[in-house]
Amino acid sequence: MKQLRKLACRSPRHRFMEFAVPRARNATIVFLTGLLLAGCRRGGAPGSGTPEELVQIQGDRSVVPAGSPLRDRLNVREVSTESLRRQLVVPSTVEALPDASARIHPPLSGRVVRLDARFGDTVEKGSPLLELESPDLSTAEADLEKSRATLLLARRNFERQKDLLEHGVGSQRDFDQSQSDLETATSEQQRATTRLQQLGVDASKLSGTLVVRSPVSGRVIAVNTAPGQYQNDPTADVMIVADLSRVWVTASVQEKDIRRLKVGDEATITFPAYPGETFHSKIDRLGDLLDPDTRTIKIHLSLDNPGARLKPGMFGTVAFQSDSSPEVVVPATALVVRGDETLVFVETSPWTFERRTVETGEQIGDRVVITRGLKPGSRIVTLNAVVMP
Repeated sequence: MKQLRKLACRSPRHRFMEFAVPRARNATIVFLTGLLLAGCRRGGAPGSGTPEELVQIQGDRSVVPAGSPLRDRLNVREVSTESLRRQLVVPSTVEALPDASARIHPPLSGRVVRLDARFGDTVEKGSPLLELESPDLSTAEADLEKSRATLLLARRNFERQKDLLEHGVGSQRDFDQSQSDLETATSEQQRATTRLQQLGVDASKLSGTLVVRSPVSGRVIAVNTAPGQYQNDPTADVMIVADLSRVWVTASVQEKDIRRLKVGDEATITFPAYPGETFHSKIDRLGDLLDPDTRTIKIHLSLDNPGARLKPGMFGTVAFQSDSSPEVVVPATALVVRGDETLVFVETSPWTFERRTVETGEQIGDRVVITRGLKPGSRIVTLNAVVMP
């Protein structure tokens, strides 16, 4: 500062030769130079704006003494709160309701022999979708037939041994063995019957083919197979059935904005497919998992879909209206960024200022929301804060 004053108070020629700086020099130096030159024009006498009197550093505080030109240039105001009602606009995608859609995977490998439903067909729960020939099914049906024959033979032997024992001709040992054989045969038949039931086969009507049925009512929105095609991947979809009378609109909300939303909040939805048309809904569910790649959380809104106008995969835009809440808001000119910190200068006593680190939120016009570090009622420098040391 002393060197700056010496340079500033020399003759115009010396000032030009020794104090010439690039145009890109920090604005703070230019501003302080102007103040010093003003002091020189007043004679440079003590108490009339010398560098020592612009700002006095006292520990962590900065004091602007009486007579300092900074007093005429710093604007100090009290911080207040404002009730803000903000709109949050996020992208979204249409999805079928999870409990109203089903991806069809055949339970066994085999060859498709017939399609009972085609793309776009409306089906009811339990309606046949396709028929499959499977070696595994043939084995399961053969096991059932074998278990039936074994059970019939075991039951006859048990009845015979029981009759012999009652008439004193048979032995207890033979009777016990026949009883054990009967229980084993009964269990084996139950196992074979249950296996077929799990595959959706009626054990009383063995046909040699597996009929795959729809687990839900709705429309066939995808078909990925054809008659004659062999299906051997148990994870591959052969069909997708979905009830699209009501759909989900899934919005992706940034991590920092999730605190502003809750279940039941109203929202308006628009789709590029229907320009000029607005849909209204409410938040049904807030996701619990954060996507580590996009740092977003899924928000689900349900929407009636008469005529199935909204198709799964469609893109849209969701606008949420948050409740008004008091926020600490300061002019953007009050903020000073130094390194990784954002600072404000808080007046602790008349013309005595303390640096305060703050955290900022969104910017609204020429104002910035302060989320942490500043309380309502504090007095801060709101203009020319950048010249404070």
